Amino acid sequence: MQIVRQAQRPVEARPDGRTVTALLDLPVNVPVDRTGMLMVLHPADFHETRHHHQFLYEIFYFLDDADYWVSGNVVRLTVGDLLVLEPGDVHGALPVPHPVRLIVFHLPMVPGDKIEAIDPTEVPAVSSSPAGSGPGTL
Repeated sequence: MQIVRQAQRPVEARPDGRTVTALLDLPVNVPVDRTGMLMVLHPADFHETRHHHQFLYEIFYFLDDADYWVSGNVVRLTVGDLLVLEPGDVHGALPVPHPVRLIVFHLPMVPGDKIEAIDPTEVPAVSSSPAGSGPGTL
């Protein structure tokens, strides 16, 4: 797990008037033949079942404040934060009194990769290659 706080990252002013904040440079140790991007809305008081992903990295960009459970820790996230989850990180959204919008990136996109946590405190074993990941795999 990695947390990137946008408010703590340097802002670069460009000559044309734009500003750019570099949020993430993430090396991944899996082959990537496709990625996924989701716009997610959790309703107020939403509680997500704890789970992990065997092969994919999940990168959450928060548009609202949120609380998450990650590998035994409660993580408070604020607008603009990134939460980077590696394969095997057990996680789930915790209830907050307002809706939470977030953009989720899957890298690589591996359909069916979500595994419900039997014991949410246990660290799962992670395989070295996704089944069915290759060109043309959905």
